[in-house]
Amino acid sequence: MPLKFLPPFVLASLFCAITNAADEPTRTTAAEPQAPAIAGESFYREKEKGWFWYEEPAPEQELKPKPKPTPASPTQPQEKIPPAESPAAPVGPPPGSVAWIKDVLPKLREAAIDNPTDENLQAYYFTQRLMMDKSETFSRRSMEVIRNNPLLDEDLRYPASNAASDALATAAGKQKDQLLKAVSEQAALVLFFRGDDCTLCDQAVAALSGLKHRYGFTVMTISMDGKPLPNSPFGPHKLDNGLADQLGVFMTPAIGLAMPPSSTTIISYSTISMETATSRILSAARDEGIISTEEYQSTSRIASVGLIDGKDLADSTPNPLESPEQYVERMQKAAREAFQDKYGDDE
Repeated sequence: MPLKFLPPFVLASLFCAITNAADEPTRTTAAEPQAPAIAGESFYREKEKGWFWYEEPAPEQELKPKPKPTPASPTQPQEKIPPAESPAAPVGPPPGSVAWIKDVLPKLREAAIDNPTDENLQAYYFTQRLMMDKSETFSRRSMEVIRNNPLLDEDLRYPASNAASDALATAAGKQKDQLLKAVSEQAALVLFFRGDDCTLCDQAVAALSGLKHRYGFTVMTISMDGKPLPNSPFGPHKLDNGLADQLGVFMTPAIGLAMPPSSTTIISYSTISMETATSRILSAARDEGIISTEEYQSTSRIASVGLIDGKDLADSTPNPLESPEQYVERMQKAAREAFQDKYGDDE
């Protein structure tokens, strides 16, 4: 029978039954697999929403890629720090050397003084004897070396024998007398004094009188206070005109050497012996060029020969600590040249 001919209440009942059947969930058994969803099923599930049952699906959240775990770096083996080495004991000078003795001897002496046991005293004196023995060995070897090397033998300058020494002294004395007589012809002696206070004038007068009579010096006297020189053998005095202040004379008696044309040098600010006066007169005459250096050196009984000039060694001398052989060779040459200059030997 067609549905349009059914009574209305039958149609309503039938519609309700169909609706309830659609709302019941589909029963499945364990033996049957679940059927796939049919089209329109979502309509029935979302019917309560009415006309607004359809919604745009929510946008899928972008899944951020999980950061890849950083591979753990292989554990570096910890470097082993070597233990700090204890500082090595300082290496001192070798035992028995002069440097070793110089370091040890004072300590041994102090130990022996603080605690004078037999052992401490013997240790000190044995070390002291070691130094004395080294000195004795050095002295003997020095005599052998010097004896075999004439350039190191001081007998060339000052002979050790009495006869040779007297001969040199006699020759030097004659040369000295000749030079003093030559100087007396070109220079005069000057005596500064004070007439009221000249306790030591007699000693100065005696020395000047000897120089006058032996070598022929002229002696002039200058009074600093205007008073005469008591018992003067040199004739009338002259008044000081400021020369004393110019020469720095502040005590009397004072003796000077006046050399023409206008040079005066003080050789003594007090009394002086005749021997000392002659040496200072010759030194002043050498400085003023009245006599030469060679002439001045000839007045000494010590022969001034073979004198090495250190200035000549400034640029061409090896280091004696590094090259002792080359240094000795250089000094031998310098000493030989010094003797050759003295005697004029160029060979």
